[in-house]
Amino acid sequence: MPTPEKEALVAQLHQDIEDHPSIYLAEFHGLSVEDMNDLRGRILQAQGRLQVAKNRLLKLALQDTDAQQLIEYLDGPTAITFCKDDPVAVAKAFATFAQEYEYVAIKAGVVEGRIVDGQQAAHIASLPPRQQLLAQVLAGLVAPATGLVRLLGAASSSLVFTLQAIADKRQSQESSQ
Repeated sequence: MPTPEKEALVAQLHQDIEDHPSIYLAEFHGLSVEDMNDLRGRILQAQGRLQVAKNRLLKLALQDTDAQQLIEYLDGPTAITFCKDDPVAVAKAFATFAQEYEYVAIKAGVVEGRIVDGQQAAHIASLPPRQQLLAQVLAGLVAPATGLVRLLGAASSSLVFTLQAIADKRQSQESSQ
């Protein structure tokens, strides 16, 4: 028989899953409380939130959500990470932590509505930060317009210099006569 506390926890987890566009399920083995707090701090610094829950409760919370395909990854110790803004930063935080502690890895997740496995999550962690990606996209969008402006500027400059040369030539011819 479920306790009211567990029912409330499942309801809260379900709401958090619905409210966050990106989540990760991570496995961890043999971490001390200090190490787990270090991981939580790194995730928090990356604008995420890490929560450990029993797989049985996570399974109930994932049902009837866009992330319910993650139920198949609920095996062994599992932590769920909620990302509101930048899933890349949270994946990077996991990746850097995993370099120090080999017992931590992302099993799977949902990133902007798409299911990703651990390998895809590792690829996400290798991406540049969100601000840098946005700057690269903006530079790509602006580059053709900048080239066009330079081309038009060069053409109009050539026209102005040509007209000036013609005017100078006529003026020198008039003054010589």
